[in-house]
Amino acid sequence: MAVNTNKRVAIKHVRDRAKSAYEKQSTCYICSTTEELELHHTTSLTLLLNKWSAETGNSIDTDEEVLAIRDEFIAAHHSEIYEKVYTLCNKHHQALHKIFGKAPALSTSDKQSRWIDIQKAKQGTTTVKPASATPFGLFAKFY
Repeated sequence: MAVNTNKRVAIKHVRDRAKSAYEKQSTCYICSTTEELELHHTTSLTLLLNKWSAETGNSIDTDEEVLAIRDEFIAAHHSEIYEKVYTLCNKHHQALHKIFGKAPALSTSDKQSRWIDIQKAKQGTTTVKPASATPFGLFAKFY
């Protein structure tokens, strides 16, 4: 059996199996653009697979081992793989990862969803109040 030398190989096998069922939307969830769309899981699949394999005692050291367990893993984590997912434009996807990191901790899933919803709500505001309309002038956002 060949040993995985690239740490992304294990998750690649899982993503390859799951990707046919992904429901990527035609617009960014936040800003509705149709450009540079990407799929974002609020639960890092790599971290989730590593945690699951450690908890279940399933080895994912070789391609064969990953291929043997990937359907079981996908079934056990259907919600994280297919439901806790957002279609984001590259700009918003990068902004999210700038805040939560390249591989956000599993415990940040709900926080990421809240951040995404807050950004979406901000997009709904089309009028900007002039600085004189705020009690603290131009620096109101800092108080």
